[in-house]
Amino acid sequence: MLELGSIKNPQKRGHKIPYIDTWKEYLFYNKATVFYWTRSATNMVGRNGPVILGGIWNAWSDALGKEPQIQLDEFFAVPVHVKEEYAKTVLGILRAHEHICAQIRKTVEENNRANALIKLCKPWPDPRYFKPHSICEALIVVFDEYKSVAAEKHADGFRHYDDVAQNQSIILARTGHENGLSTPISFESLKDKALPLARSEDMGTIDVIRIPLQVGVHFVANLLLREEAAFPESVVAAPHISREADHPFMKWEREAQDYGEERLAHAQAQRKIEPFTTVAAVKKAVLHHRVDIYPLENYAPYPFKLGWI
Repeated sequence: MLELGSIKNPQKRGHKIPYIDTWKEYLFYNKATVFYWTRSATNMVGRNGPVILGGIWNAWSDALGKEPQIQLDEFFAVPVHVKEEYAKTVLGILRAHEHICAQIRKTVEENNRANALIKLCKPWPDPRYFKPHSICEALIVVFDEYKSVAAEKHADGFRHYDDVAQNQSIILARTGHENGLSTPISFESLKDKALPLARSEDMGTIDVIRIPLQVGVHFVANLLLREEAAFPESVVAAPHISREADHPFMKWEREAQDYGEERLAHAQAQRKIEPFTTVAAVKKAVLHHRVDIYPLENYAPYPFKLGWI
């Protein structure tokens, strides 16, 4: 999980401001919002964090009618562990979020890539396809309480993410920065699903609401669909963009084909398989006849290899 750090405030001596390592800024690109995970909800994060994310994945996919495009790092939110110094109040988290958005916006506007290298020297994401979303600056999600659930295996042999997700709640808070949206955000449609805030601080004029996790995910998904309908030219997965030669879809397609051919040739050289031409046989070669054979479930994308669905 991404950790919210801090650096010295250049304008106020002795003070610090929230900060994200420059090379991690790309994690915010193509995410609808930010999922601020506070310490009060992290007692079991190492064990159950992936389960929460799995529940979000299911709700997000259901709301959009499709799974997120992994090639584009699309998802409901980037999860960020927020330190206690910022997480004491929702206002504190909002202020931290404002600093982070300003940091990312500055990088984008100045195109400052001097030190923006991702691990393994991976190139900085192409700004045509990877960018901060306007909703991300306008709305935050706070996960401040994890409710432990004894999830049992179902008849299909799996534990279900939804059994845990349906018992969790989140806080949605508007930031006040909605200039990039087609229409201001409103929580009016959520009022009948609202839960007690269960926060001790005075919210003042902050527009905030606590709702079930899955309801919140669907709400954000509907916001995303609304904005994509209002600004169709901004949809990086749209047909008029996604078939460009250097689009991530096309790049991954070429890389997958190259990888398949490489593994196929290697397997044939090792006399592990007979020559063939069918697509099904290529898949079999890649998945079942690797030199370094492991159970196939090890290749399931994290967190989807835990015996959960």
